[in-house]
Amino acid sequence: KTFYRTVFQVVHLLDLNPSYALNCKDYGLEFERVFSVPGEAAMLNTTLVAMDVFSFTTEPYNVTWYDPRTGQELSNQTGRVVVWGETLWLLSVQLEDAGKYESIVRTPSRCYRQQTHLVVEKPPAGQCGRPRQAGQSLSISLNGFLSCPLKDYIRKLKDYNASYSMKWYKGCELIEDRRGRFTYMSMAQLKVEKVELQDSGNYTCTLTFDLGGVTASVSETISTTIKENYYMRPIVHKPENIIIKVEKGSRFNQSCLVFVPCVGAPLISISWVDKNDFIDSEPENRVYTVDGRSWRQESPSRGLWKEVLLVFSEVREEDFYKNYTCMVFSARGIPQGFFTLLPADPQIALPIGLVLGSATVLFITSIFLCYLFKVDIVLCFRRTFPVLYTNTGTQLTTCTQTHTHTHTQWLITSYLTTYVRANRGSNPTTRLPAQHPRFLGSRFTLSIMFIS
Repeated sequence: KTFYRTVFQVVHLLDLNPSYALNCKDYGLEFERVFSVPGEAAMLNTTLVAMDVFSFTTEPYNVTWYDPRTGQELSNQTGRVVVWGETLWLLSVQLEDAGKYESIVRTPSRCYRQQTHLVVEKPPAGQCGRPRQAGQSLSISLNGFLSCPLKDYIRKLKDYNASYSMKWYKGCELIEDRRGRFTYMSMAQLKVEKVELQDSGNYTCTLTFDLGGVTASVSETISTTIKENYYMRPIVHKPENIIIKVEKGSRFNQSCLVFVPCVGAPLISISWVDKNDFIDSEPENRVYTVDGRSWRQESPSRGLWKEVLLVFSEVREEDFYKNYTCMVFSARGIPQGFFTLLPADPQIALPIGLVLGSATVLFITSIFLCYLFKVDIVLCFRRTFPVLYTNTGTQLTTCTQTHTHTHTQWLITSYLTTYVRANRGSNPTTRLPAQHPRFLGSRFTLSIMFIS
């Protein structure tokens, strides 16, 4: 450390005049110029503190700034100049401050030099804002954002923990935060809701800050134009990250359907991707893409629908168990959707239907047969398994008598019905007398049948 301190002191004594720095490696004039107007602040940065120049994270260094008019080293001057690390602050610029400021970065072994050009211009007479303007655009009917070009100033002030504030103007009129369609946002942005044609014009952002006990300000003006053509982030409606099952050997198509909220022609490109390979639109290939429909929509939101088809002329085994992704490339992002192709399930509906139908027919037939032959079934079961019944003889006789009696009643009823229908003749209401010979004969016959 003592050695480094001694070297710095010697170099400092020798380099009070920039002409003594002729042996320093010269990086010439910095490409970007710094523009300012009288009365405002200007920030000059050297780009020599960088890894491509020297290892500033491990080597000690210091930065010296020199006045282009006198060639003398610049140091802190209350209310005028603040030197903070590699940055030179001019808190109140005057026309005579214009020129090329030289920064010299010294390390224990080497030194480097560079010039930064400060341009001081008078503001336009009778106008508000800066003479030089940055161009930005907003899209009509959408919410837009204007970005103040003073972000480098804000980052430095944050590094210093210095206080600052931002105000926006349109022309000469102050824009109040959250008044009407304008809102102050973070990162030095102004939000404009539902942009209209009359929102075009010059917008000025003014940064006010405290540094070195002095309040200073700096401004930038933005020339804003309104674009009547615009487009937003595309929306992929198909495929919807689903699983699709198809039969091997069949032909298959899948649509990639995209909606782009826009006015005018959006700059988008739709592609199908198999893993990391783009699928071509060559019909001679077995798998290829085809441009599908394209139409415009006016409500509920204006935009353009576009469709690109993925075609499988013949689905093969190697096509299964893969994700096929539709990607939409645009300046607003790259939305995507995919589907997974799987083999179709086996066709088991017909066999299942036949089995269920057969079971149903068998069940109905069994019920019908049990109904007709229930007594015979019970008697057969009793004879087959007599050990299950303690009073087999009595129960069997009773059951047999019951079956015989029931059968006899059925025969009698059938006979009487047939006899009456045969003797009524043409008059169905005719009743035979009880003593009629035919009726007496019938009664005798039925009695014999019953006894038997």
